[in-house]
Amino acid sequence: MQKKRSIPLLVLIGVLVAALGVGNVFAFKYAPIISTYLGHKSYEVRSDGTAEDTEYFKSVFTSEAERLEADAQAARETAAEGFVLLKNDNNALPMQPGKVTLFGVSSASILYGGGGSGAVDTSTAPTLKAALEEAGFSVNPTMWDFYTTGAAADIRMDVADMAGTGRYVIHEAAPGLIGAEQEQSFAEYGDAAIVTLARSGSESADLPTVYDESYAQPMDVEGFLGAFHSDPVDSPEDIGRHYLELTANEEALLEYVAQRFDRVIVLISSGNTMELSFLDQEQYGVDACLWIGNPGQDGLYAVGDLLSGAVSPSGKTVDTYAYDPLGAPAVQNFGDNRMTGAEDATHDTYVVYQEGIYVGYKYYETRYEDTVLGQGNAASAVGATSLADGGWTYADEVQFPFGYGLSYTTFEQTLEKADKDRDDTFTFEVKVTNTGETAGKDVVQIYAQSPYTEYDRANGVEKASVQLVGFAKTETLQPGESQTVTIQVDQEELKSYDASANGGEGSYILEAGDYYFTAAADSHAAVNNILAAKGAEGMDEAGNAELAKSFTLEESDAYQVSSYTGEPVKNQFTDADMRNYDADFQYLTRSDWAGSYPEPYVLEATDAMVEALAVPTGTDDPEAEMPVTGAQNGLSLAMLREAEADDPAWELLLDQLSAKEMYDLVRVGGYQTGAVNSVSAPATVCVDGPAYVGNAGTTGVTRPEKTYAWCSEVVISSTWNQDLAYQMGQLIGEDCLAQGELNFAGWYAPAMNIHRTAFSGRNFEYYSEDGFLSGQFGASTVAGAREKGVITFVKHFALNDQETNRSGISTFANEQSIRELYLKAFEPSIAGGDEGTLGVMLSMNRIGFKWSGNHKGLATNVVRGEWGFDGIMITDQASYPQSFPALAIRGGLEGGTDLWLNSGADNWQIENYQNNATVMTQLRQATKHILYAVSQSFAMNGISSSARVVQVTPLWQTWLYALDVAVVLAAVAGVVLIVKKTRWRETIQVNGKSGEQ
Repeated sequence: MQKKRSIPLLVLIGVLVAALGVGNVFAFKYAPIISTYLGHKSYEVRSDGTAEDTEYFKSVFTSEAERLEADAQAARETAAEGFVLLKNDNNALPMQPGKVTLFGVSSASILYGGGGSGAVDTSTAPTLKAALEEAGFSVNPTMWDFYTTGAAADIRMDVADMAGTGRYVIHEAAPGLIGAEQEQSFAEYGDAAIVTLARSGSESADLPTVYDESYAQPMDVEGFLGAFHSDPVDSPEDIGRHYLELTANEEALLEYVAQRFDRVIVLISSGNTMELSFLDQEQYGVDACLWIGNPGQDGLYAVGDLLSGAVSPSGKTVDTYAYDPLGAPAVQNFGDNRMTGAEDATHDTYVVYQEGIYVGYKYYETRYEDTVLGQGNAASAVGATSLADGGWTYADEVQFPFGYGLSYTTFEQTLEKADKDRDDTFTFEVKVTNTGETAGKDVVQIYAQSPYTEYDRANGVEKASVQLVGFAKTETLQPGESQTVTIQVDQEELKSYDASANGGEGSYILEAGDYYFTAAADSHAAVNNILAAKGAEGMDEAGNAELAKSFTLEESDAYQVSSYTGEPVKNQFTDADMRNYDADFQYLTRSDWAGSYPEPYVLEATDAMVEALAVPTGTDDPEAEMPVTGAQNGLSLAMLREAEADDPAWELLLDQLSAKEMYDLVRVGGYQTGAVNSVSAPATVCVDGPAYVGNAGTTGVTRPEKTYAWCSEVVISSTWNQDLAYQMGQLIGEDCLAQGELNFAGWYAPAMNIHRTAFSGRNFEYYSEDGFLSGQFGASTVAGAREKGVITFVKHFALNDQETNRSGISTFANEQSIRELYLKAFEPSIAGGDEGTLGVMLSMNRIGFKWSGNHKGLATNVVRGEWGFDGIMITDQASYPQSFPALAIRGGLEGGTDLWLNSGADNWQIENYQNNATVMTQLRQATKHILYAVSQSFAMNGISSSARVVQVTPLWQTWLYALDVAVVLAAVAGVVLIVKKTRWRETIQVNGKSGEQ
């Protein structure tokens, strides 16, 4: 073999060996996530054979088929109760199953779930056509072909990817594409036209508040997850519109349909509140509108059930539907805002919650009451989106109030009892009677109003006109049947946070005065009922004073200490209050709506602010003592399975761990918690996604048994039925249990952020605009999952209410709004004790200038001190330190973070950690929280008090070792063979004689 052929071969062998070496480096760097993805275990349980029942958490199902059938039935029931009938004119619904025609490209591409971690497996989900046919409808096959294989088959909306690359653009088939063949089919399938309109949302990108001129051009970009292409908007008329209003093609489609069908039904497939003013406009001819959100795997079957009348709608809105969502005060400071003077800082983005507590109905209903009462400049044109009446009017601003939803029957509610006991609990008994001709369910909603006093005006304490404090759903009531619903409300729900109380230290207050309660059909009816009880005039609808009741309460300081722990409650978020940096800053106040209405706030960074934005490096405590490690105390985690978190035995157990065990456990927690040999703690797999057990980062995860894809959280909360949320939690737990020894014991859900605006990309996976409603549904879901031994990680804690710049954005809000709205959603789950969550996922944003996990006021003082939480505080995605520098481990440990959602074995290193008493003390505390949560989970199934957990080599690593050996041997053999076969000296002719060179 000639040398010129041998050298390239040798180089090729070298490259292959080097590539294998690099592959090994990355394989072992990301070993945990690879094991999770492949379903290969890195530990095993070795038992001594003692007869001990170790199945601590048991499944109620005997087969995969039985479990999945239960999932499907529960999800279908949930969808049927969660879909909301927004309009039903001309007795359009229910209708006898007949021959119908589907319109809209989204009818053939339903948004079963959201994007990002909220995505679900829809491989077995029915199409809308199949779901309607199952209910007895016949669907126009010609138009179905038009949207699936014909002229409109390739027309689909554009959605930004999980990493936020790209943009959202709605595309709809113009009526001009519908040909004569399609139009001829309308006569046979003319019982109804069903038009589907959809809006998507996803992780890392919010929805456009305007299609600016850039949308007139195509987009082609490369992102973290690959290439992204988007076509321009369909029409020049779309430029200047926002994502949640109709496009020109959608308007044209509705007009086209209205001219050809007598019955037009619109389905809204969106987790965000669309602008639905077109429902009121005659040219579009809409007779009925059913909101279906993201229906999940089997939810579409409920569409057929509802349209046919097999089930009567009973869902209620969980957000206010404004005629123009851009008119919400929160929108004025939503989106991409950048500090001037901080361009060289780690992050320079910010958002200011200038609206204070006035989000959703708390804004619209409070301003409405003040308009009726003629106070606070409420009728001013400032903030109005329509000046048809010369100023701000509720009727011009709100189309459907919070808590609204129609039924096929009618109900009457009467307040049978309203009293208060000596334990400061209010009890309301409401009799609900079905006064119509169809069976159905109704929702009882209890709202409260606190007095807005001169003290409040002087000290910046805001009070909404009404706030939801209780609710319940009836059973199915037959015509003429009644049910009395009992709802209890703790007086603590009436407290307000006053940051100026106690000499400026702050606390909750309960002021003396008259407090009103009312049962109501929705938030607007609640205000009118209370106004009627006060004898007010000038309402837009007559209120029912008989549904309202007032109580005169004395001033109380009972809520200045935590009802969970007895710890004093005081200001923890002064550093997030913009008034701390700008003495002239003002939050929205009902004492002067016109003078305080938000405007886009420009933040000029000072040197101190830029310094505060620096990545924290941690501070060593000179008095810290090095904890004990490596002790031989003979304890195992199973021995402490029933121990309380404050049991002294935990300290003895922790003494057994080595420094490296704690270090690795805390640092490498991406989609897992690691096994710990010294205390026989098992590893767990933690799956992502609020609707589905099956996501792990940007990949799926190997599952021995199939799991189920639920409807999105916003559909679940729209049921106003906590029993269904609890059932969903249980069945998610069953899906986790079904994966057996892989220990799918962690679930990164439920998600509990607030629908601060209609434009957040992840509203679909959050419950509501209201903190109370969100908190109740979150807590019910958590309780159901915990009953099955699942470690839920409620997320994203806290103030992660937009996706734009979510990593590192500085979020500013006052203490009252933080506590009463944004933390309110998490509190019942985190402070829930034995039924509460065992995990909390922190947000990527900053509270003020500190990342949430580095914010001791949030992650330690409130969560541990006020709420008594003993479980895990985990970061959001932390596998890419260069992309998420604010999630720094020293700062996080200092603030109260326990676990890094990191899959890279060499990420987040701490130099000389084992000799740093401060770091070792923090690692020990974090380790305790992790192990306590694991001890309470079904990961302990099969582990007796005498069993040992030992690490083993995952199967894929054995394969890799074998591949390494084979490649190296082959490479060596190849090199030897090439060397032997190569003529390293070439023979040449010199003057006719042979020679070597």
